Amino acid sequence: MTSKNGNDRLMFICTCGHHIMGSDDVIEEMANDDEPNNTHNTNSNKFFEPNESKRLKPINGDHQNPVYGTAISTSNVVGNGNGNIEIGDNNHSKMMPSSDSSGLANGGGGGGSAATGEFNLNETNRIKRHSLTLKRGDTELSIDHGGMQRFLPTFMHFAFADREAEQLYQEYYSNEKRNDFKALIVIVIFVNLVLLGLHLLSSSWNHSDLSHQQLIILGSCLVLAVFLFILCLRRSRDALASRLWSLIPFALWLVMLVQIICDLCIFIGRPPEPSGSISWLLLYSYATYVIFPLRFRICCALSILMAILHSLFIITFATSTYMLANQIFANLIIIVSVNLLSTMSFFFYERQQRRAFLETRQSLETKLTLEEQSQEQERLLLSVLPKHVAAEIRQDLGAVVEGQFHKIYMSRHENVSILFADIVGFTAISSTCSAPELVKTLNELFARFDKLSDKYHQLRIKILGDCYYCISGAPEERPDHAVLCVHMGLSMVEAIKSVREQTKSTVDMRVGIHTGSVLAGVLGQRQWQFDVYSRDVELANKMESAGLPGRVHISEKTLSFLDGEFEVTDGDGASREEVVRLAGIKTYFITKIIKPYPEGTLDAMIQTEIPNITDECGETTKLNSDTTGDRYRQEDIKDPEVYKRRLHAELIHRDSEKNIAEHTDLLSLTFKNDDIEREYRESRDITSCISLLGLPFTLFIYLLAFVLIGPMRLHIYLTLVICLVLLTVKAFICTIPIICSSIPKPLAILSNAVQQKSWIRVTIAGSMITIWITAHIIVNVFYDSNLNTEYANLIVSGSTDRYHVANHVIALPQYLIFFCILGLLAITVLTRIQFLMKAAIIISLALIQCVLIYACLGYAFKVYRLINYQQLIHSRHNYVIIIITIVIGLIIINRQFELMTRRLFLWQKDIDQQKEMVADMRRKNEALVYNILPPHVAVHFLGKRKNDEELYSKSYECVGVLFASMPNFADFYTEESVNNQGLECLRFLNEVISDYDSLLSQPRFRDIFKIKTISSTYMAASGLNCEESDCSKSNNIIEKWSHLAQLTEFALTMKETLNGINKESFNNFVLRIGINQGPITAGVIGARKPHYDIWGNTVNVASRMESTGKAGCIQVVQETMEILKEFDFIFEQRGLVSVKGKGKLMTYYLIGKNK
Repeated sequence: MTSKNGNDRLMFICTCGHHIMGSDDVIEEMANDDEPNNTHNTNSNKFFEPNESKRLKPINGDHQNPVYGTAISTSNVVGNGNGNIEIGDNNHSKMMPSSDSSGLANGGGGGGSAATGEFNLNETNRIKRHSLTLKRGDTELSIDHGGMQRFLPTFMHFAFADREAEQLYQEYYSNEKRNDFKALIVIVIFVNLVLLGLHLLSSSWNHSDLSHQQLIILGSCLVLAVFLFILCLRRSRDALASRLWSLIPFALWLVMLVQIICDLCIFIGRPPEPSGSISWLLLYSYATYVIFPLRFRICCALSILMAILHSLFIITFATSTYMLANQIFANLIIIVSVNLLSTMSFFFYERQQRRAFLETRQSLETKLTLEEQSQEQERLLLSVLPKHVAAEIRQDLGAVVEGQFHKIYMSRHENVSILFADIVGFTAISSTCSAPELVKTLNELFARFDKLSDKYHQLRIKILGDCYYCISGAPEERPDHAVLCVHMGLSMVEAIKSVREQTKSTVDMRVGIHTGSVLAGVLGQRQWQFDVYSRDVELANKMESAGLPGRVHISEKTLSFLDGEFEVTDGDGASREEVVRLAGIKTYFITKIIKPYPEGTLDAMIQTEIPNITDECGETTKLNSDTTGDRYRQEDIKDPEVYKRRLHAELIHRDSEKNIAEHTDLLSLTFKNDDIEREYRESRDITSCISLLGLPFTLFIYLLAFVLIGPMRLHIYLTLVICLVLLTVKAFICTIPIICSSIPKPLAILSNAVQQKSWIRVTIAGSMITIWITAHIIVNVFYDSNLNTEYANLIVSGSTDRYHVANHVIALPQYLIFFCILGLLAITVLTRIQFLMKAAIIISLALIQCVLIYACLGYAFKVYRLINYQQLIHSRHNYVIIIITIVIGLIIINRQFELMTRRLFLWQKDIDQQKEMVADMRRKNEALVYNILPPHVAVHFLGKRKNDEELYSKSYECVGVLFASMPNFADFYTEESVNNQGLECLRFLNEVISDYDSLLSQPRFRDIFKIKTISSTYMAASGLNCEESDCSKSNNIIEKWSHLAQLTEFALTMKETLNGINKESFNNFVLRIGINQGPITAGVIGARKPHYDIWGNTVNVASRMESTGKAGCIQVVQETMEILKEFDFIFEQRGLVSVKGKGKLMTYYLIGKNK
């Protein structure tokens, strides 16, 4: 027993009482009556990169779950492609989660798991495991490799093969894209206003009349775009808007197409230039992929169709032949590159969305499965412990103990009726039937008693051998507690008649009832059994022993609560029991019922409203009706339709915008919580490396297109080639570890650093952007270097005719603007770069381009204007306005991307927290369940609901049994105000028992299992984990009985522990211990209210060794002594001792052990 201040810890123990709770008496009554394996996913791909998946953080360390075969506190939950959820350590996350959970295990030993404060949640690591699959229907998700996806690389296969899952995902995706789509409509409206402004400016610049046709078309587009925006705002409230939602993207695409056609100046009668509207086409092509709430193939088709229509209009209506073919091919190259960039972005964000969908689906699968399991655990738990006790223990489970004492779960209740019932003649029955038949008979009988206890609102306390006792009036107070107790006793007397007829014996029931106050709760830290303690409890026990077979024996105090509902006669219990005589109470026998049940009870009012449903024995099946409701609730959870509805609600009805607004700064979008922001920035994402490929790719396109439309400047080409090589090398270094498995270690370290460290990611991306911008600046500076001289020479020669100029000068500066827009898009594609930083880079590049337009491209635009005299306004001003508009649009798009990424990150954290909460609840429930039943026994009751007649029993050939009591604790216990009516005495007993329990957590006592406590008597057994070592198959004594040696060591350690407590509390308690070994039968009495116990001659003899022993000594029989001598234990002979049912046995006292 540990203590910060041992001398102060037990100073409250200051008085000794009279003999109140003699453990000998109770013992006499009892003795008189005889590793997940990761499953390979056949459909997996690199949707999740290695080691990327989120994991549940451990609570109180790693906790292996013996029943479900999982390590739920430290592992992620992934699918295995076979319809099962794998919960375990995975080096590679799998793509497909599923509904099924791993299941139940078999094994035993160790005394269960721990409870409050110091409770050891890792105790169940010692249980062997096997799996049981819980089916929920066809919920496996696999990837569709057919259809259009078969033409794509495998890593781009995302669509689910299951149509319902894919349909639900598309609905979820559409819902998530709604806010992004509203932002796109705002961009389209802004572009529309810019086009209207440009048209007005062009008319003013050229002093020409306005084109009413152009104004009408652009005005109509503006009205339609605003209308679409309103529909998006009203979608959640307006049924019509909801039905039109699927058409809105196509309507907006039509608006964008009309805007592009208008910008080509077709509607004002002027022929389009080949490079016209390319800027808007680039912006809208990218937006179509990344913002439209449509499938990839539809987005791709719309973007390509827009490009084809644009090219057809140019080919059809263009009149200028100036480098027409070169421009068209350059246009195609640029458009193809934008589509490829857009595809990259689409799959980056599609990947995030599908992962969020899978995580939510997976989380719900796990949650529902754990809910089912928790319901079973809760049912089992509440069948043994009252609800308020179970709730309090669960709340304290795993908490840090504050103070010097273990927490005691004990409360005092006044006016409680206590019933003890003993089977008279049970010893004769046990001698005529086998142990399994005996357990079966007891199980059937006590199952009927449990039904009666439900009917009469009794709380079963404990079963001691063939003794059944219960209380009424606690923990819930009832004024009719005594009446119900008498009805219970009379019904038990009736119930025993079936056993008497079945066994052809004279077996009968002896029932005693007394009313008083009790201390009710649990003692110790494991293998809890709800029990009651008080002087009145012992009097009730003695009322039973003072009674007569077939009669209900009540005390005078109980009679005072019956309100004349029964006829009684004098019981004269004092003549048959000394304790009753010393207490000075009169006793009575019940002779007749005056008011039949439920008259005179609270049930009478309930029964008038809800008719009782009785079983074949005439007993109200209240428990059955309750549990039927539980079963229906469980079936509801397992119903696939219910699952689909809950998944739909999880995905569709989540208020993402409100959630993200509460957690992020409005301007920077950084998380308000610094820890979350740090975690977000350092979260691993392979797209942060792959997205860097966009920069060298766009520079390659830059070079390729420049060959078609640029002047032949060697230094320009050298600059582009050198910068392209530098960018390619940098991107290759960061991405090659993702593509290849065998790479140099430094490359792998760098790649991981880019994925995980935000400052490294920003540094690498910043350096590559700088190289790209440098190349672009050099091209712009040198593009116009010789153009001024060439143009001047043409003027001097008098050849200023535009056709002559067109044949001698290459002047297409607008393509440098398009290349700049490509660069802006490549920057937009970059992932995991903070929004404000990316916006600053985009603005910086745009400003540089605007400066270059006026500083370096002046003559190029003059020549271009001369060649294309149809330009309505000055080209430079036109493109500056276009650049500003596109920059604003890209900033809005990047903001939406950042919001989406952070929203999904928060969503993931919520899912992880839900998993932790559910897993923590399950661990606590398991710890509670395994403190009631051994884990290998709990398995039998958790998988499905048991009928009362279903039996669990198991025979063991080689088991050690220990009884250890403190015989002088009964003298110590008093019920006075100085010790809080006995509560402080029980607090001391709780400390002692808790310290014994803590010993079982030590590895050296792993084969010892606590059975129960009876008052101050501690009962334990060894060798019950037969699956780990079947001793009956071994002839080697050391191997066969090693667990018995452990049990003996445990007994010696218990004595040392009690001596330490005595020193701390200035007391002189002693242990009296008995040990025996041999065959036993272990089983559970009552399937709905299970009580685990062991029976047999071995148990009886062990109990007699304790009760007939000497205080401070460990007594064993000769056979036990001969076995333990092989383990170097030392004994001294005591002599012959009379043991009931066995005659005289030679016994020995254990002296010690040779070191």
